[in-house]
Amino acid sequence: MKKYIAPSRLQLVGKAWEIRHALRQEKKLRNGGNITLIDLLSFGQQGPTAKIGK
Repeated sequence: MKKYIAPSRLQLVGKAWEIRHALRQEKKLRNGGNITLIDLLSFGQQGPTAKIGK
């Protein structure tokens, strides 16, 4: 699965189960499961655009 992170956009590319799994993991790691997409984007900013591959 790949994640593309930009200042106002998050794009997940992969199989449906991989995306669901990644979202559940992020939810668990941040505030015990209480996180919004805006908060997730603010944690993930690593420059103008970041590509994280597995």
